[in-house]
Amino acid sequence: MPSHQKDHHLTKIPNLTRLPWVGSEFPNAERRLLIVGESHYAMGKTQTEYEEDLLRQKNPDFTRRLIDETQIQNLYKYQLLDNFWQALFQKQPNKSEVWKHISFYNFIQRSMDYSSFDGEKKEQPNNSDFKNGWAVFAELVKVLKPTDCIFLGLKASEGFGNLKTDLKVTQFDYSYAPKIGNMTPLEGSVTIDEQKINVSFIQHCSSFFSPQSWNPFLQKRHPELIDFLMKKSF
Repeated sequence: MPSHQKDHHLTKIPNLTRLPWVGSEFPNAERRLLIVGESHYAMGKTQTEYEEDLLRQKNPDFTRRLIDETQIQNLYKYQLLDNFWQALFQKQPNKSEVWKHISFYNFIQRSMDYSSFDGEKKEQPNNSDFKNGWAVFAELVKVLKPTDCIFLGLKASEGFGNLKTDLKVTQFDYSYAPKIGNMTPLEGSVTIDEQKINVSFIQHCSSFFSPQSWNPFLQKRHPELIDFLMKKSF
């Protein structure tokens, strides 16, 4: 089960629609990884199914339940995270152990319309979604205080500089890394509310993602984190 230690502060963050998964050992961990996905997707073959799925996803505990069902109970697969673990470790960790030490949420704060009752829809986040996402992120990291943050998707990196406007930011830098395949990762760091965070943006880890190609980049960017998590989960 996730930790509820920070919930009093998390529930006060404006426009945070779903609480992040926060592992039971995360608040006191030596290295604290925040994984940032992109979106939740509301589906349905009928309008009723879609509206029911959308309603489920509006529950503040929806993300936590998703992690519990896919990563702890293993009720069904979550390809995004399975691929990410292979990129970070080159194999699957003991997931019930590794999730005690990490946190996760999705950057976009509303569900994308992936219904199919009136044509196949594949809604994408708009500029307002990303702007709101960065405002939420700034407040979220002040509460969670991660040491490392890995974004599973490159689109959000276009707004990384938005953090510089936050009065609690005292250090900010970034650079583009060499291409991996046809993708250009972004690497950087930000000190916000006196916590320095090592930040990486990688390719979205679902379709067409090669864990083996991204492993060297992550190994170079987050060696202390990987060493810490391997000791806890293998």
